[in-house]
Amino acid sequence: MTTLTKTLLATAVVGFIIGSIVDFSNLTTDPKWTVAMPLGAVFFGLFLIFIMLQKEIAAFDREEAKKIELVLHETATLKTRPEMRVNQGIALLKERVQ
Repeated sequence: MTTLTKTLLATAVVGFIIGSIVDFSNLTTDPKWTVAMPLGAVFFGLFLIFIMLQKEIAAFDREEAKKIELVLHETATLKTRPEMRVNQGIALLKERVQ
């Protein structure tokens, strides 16, 4: 779990605890504290969304890193070997014509 998901889970638990104490006890507190339980539910929902998407986000990051690495490798190759640029241009031209 990342720091964000841990923070969301901790906030949800604290919200549920504070909301439960305020709502289900006979304490005379400010009514504004009753918003803690719904906020706990919202943060718990965000936590679940982040947990479900965690693997997808990691896969997307790996794919993007591979793309960047490929582009950087191709640029370095073209800078070191200018004759490849001409050959690649001819190959691209042939593909467009066909």
